[in-house]
Amino acid sequence: MKKLLLALLILVFCSAPVLAKDAFYGTVIATTKLDNDPTSVTSDGIDVSQYDKIAFYVYADETDSGNDTSAAVTLQISYDNTVWLPASFYDYAGGATLQTSETLCTGASTDQNYYFWFNKDLNVRYVRMIITGTGTASGGDDEVDVTAYYSAQK
Repeated sequence: MKKLLLALLILVFCSAPVLAKDAFYGTVIATTKLDNDPTSVTSDGIDVSQYDKIAFYVYADETDSGNDTSAAVTLQISYDNTVWLPASFYDYAGGATLQTSETLCTGASTDQNYYFWFNKDLNVRYVRMIITGTGTASGGDDEVDVTAYYSAQK
């Protein structure tokens, strides 16, 4: 019985690193200030063909002096990393409701973290993110700093 318990413990502890090595974490969009130039930022295409689970994280830090600045997040998919089509996604708050975009930082000086995931049932090779600022202006006010990451697991 002791040998069986020891073998089980060894199997559990040795299996954990194997599961963790199949996970990947990367930056989709490095910190970018959305003002009047640029008003939007588009990530490079991310090859997601080898992953079963893909999630995205966006942090938006707003500086607002009256223009009601915001940032809209959208996704696009591609089979060849050249021709892009709009894609839907699920977010943590909406659960099973498909989203085509999400507006962050609505209201005066509101920062926001946003988490959403991509449905791999579409079976596409590439995905990219676009974040577009609205009500933005240059000069240190009415700006949105955005940073986006993704994590994936086989």
